[in-house]
Amino acid sequence: MKDYNSIRKICEENSRISGKVIDEFLIYYAASRNNLEQSMNRRFAVYNHVARELKKEWINMLRAQYLAHEIFKQNGIIKKLLNHAELQRLTREEKNYLEMQAKQPWRFSFSMITGNPASDFYVMEDIFSDEQFTLFSPGTTDLIRKQSPILWFNLIGYNGACWQSYGPIGAYRGFEPDDIFFFATEIRPETENENDIMEDLEINPVPYMLLLSGANYPMAFHKKDQMVQVMSEFDLKEINTKEFRKSFRTEYSNGVYRFTLNRWANHPHFANAYFDERKKIFVLHAMTDRGFHALVTCINKYGYTFPDDPFIRVNTSMLVTAKHILKKEIVLNKYDALFQIEPSEKNQEELDKVNAFIAMVLPDINAGRKPDIEGLAKKAGLDVETARDIIRQVSEKFDDMEQYIK
Repeated sequence: MKDYNSIRKICEENSRISGKVIDEFLIYYAASRNNLEQSMNRRFAVYNHVARELKKEWINMLRAQYLAHEIFKQNGIIKKLLNHAELQRLTREEKNYLEMQAKQPWRFSFSMITGNPASDFYVMEDIFSDEQFTLFSPGTTDLIRKQSPILWFNLIGYNGACWQSYGPIGAYRGFEPDDIFFFATEIRPETENENDIMEDLEINPVPYMLLLSGANYPMAFHKKDQMVQVMSEFDLKEINTKEFRKSFRTEYSNGVYRFTLNRWANHPHFANAYFDERKKIFVLHAMTDRGFHALVTCINKYGYTFPDDPFIRVNTSMLVTAKHILKKEIVLNKYDALFQIEPSEKNQEELDKVNAFIAMVLPDINAGRKPDIEGLAKKAGLDVETARDIIRQVSEKFDDMEQYIK
C-alpha cells in the first residue's frame, strides 16, 4: 500500500521548488528566448474576443501555463536552457529539479477521475490515451467541493512519486469526452483519431485552454433525457421509401427525403433520418440518446445494420462554447432547414425574446453569479415566469443552481 503521507511531503516540496524556480524565474527568463513570447502573443491574439471576457489574472495564469508547456513539453526548450549561464546560479537542489523535469516531459491531459485513494490524491484516466495516473491536486479537491465537474483538463508534470498539475485547472460541468473530440475536429477538420488530438495539444494548446470560458455551462436535460445532438452519416446508393412509410412520416424537398419517426418526432427527441438522393447520403439525427437509439432500431428492422453508436455526439454547452471560441457557425444537420416552416411574425418575436434572455443570462451562469432574472426578463421583453422556466430547464440537474430560480 502506498504511503500517501510520504508522497504528500514530496509533492509539497516539489511545489515549493516549482514556485521559486518556475514561477519567479524561469517563466520570465524563457519568454525572452527563441521568440517564445512573440509566438505566445500571436496565438493568444487569435482569441482576444474570448480573453476579454475572462479576468485578467486568469489570462495571466493561462499565459504562464502556456510558457511552462513550451519549456517542459516533449522536445521543449528546457534542455537548451539548462546550459545557459543564468541557470548555473541556481542551487544544486533547483538544478536537480529542472534536470528531472527535462527527463520526464510535461503534457496536457483531458481526464476523468476514477479513484480517490487519499485526501487530495486522484486516480485519473486520460480520455484519449486511456493511461491512468495518480495526481496530487488540492485545487481539484476545492473544485469538487464547489461544483460537480465531469471532465478535467490539466498541464501535468512528474515529481518522481506522482503527477502534479501546473496552472489553471479546467473543470468542466457540461463537457464529455465526445465534446472534446468534436471541438478538435472543428479546429482541424482532418482530425481522425485520438493521436491527432494529442499532437494538436502539443503544437498549440491555446484553443483547448480557452475551453475554460465554458467550464460552468451545465448540461441541458428534459426530465431524464440529456439534450445532445446525436448524428451519423452513411453512403447509401438507394433506399426503399415505401417501406419506411410504415413507421415514418415521409416528406420530400429539393432532392432530400425526411423520415420522421412516429412517437419520437417531437420535443425533446426530434428523431429524423434524411436521404439525399443526389449525393447518395443517409443521415440519422436526434436530440437525445434514446431518440437516436429508437431511430436506429426502427430503421434496422427493414434489413439495415446501422450501428447504434453515433459518429457525432455533442452537448449544447460545447456547441455554444465552440461557436464562441472559434467564431464560426456550427450547423450539424444542414438538411433540417429544408423542412422548416417559417414562423409567424408573432412567434418569431417571442423566439427572439427568448434568445435575447438566454444570451444575457449565460454570462452570469458561466461566472457562477446569481442572475437578475426579473431584470433581464424585463430587458428582453420576456414574461418573468417564462424566464424562470428557462432557468429551471438549464439548472434542473444541478442542486447548487437552485439559488438561481428562487
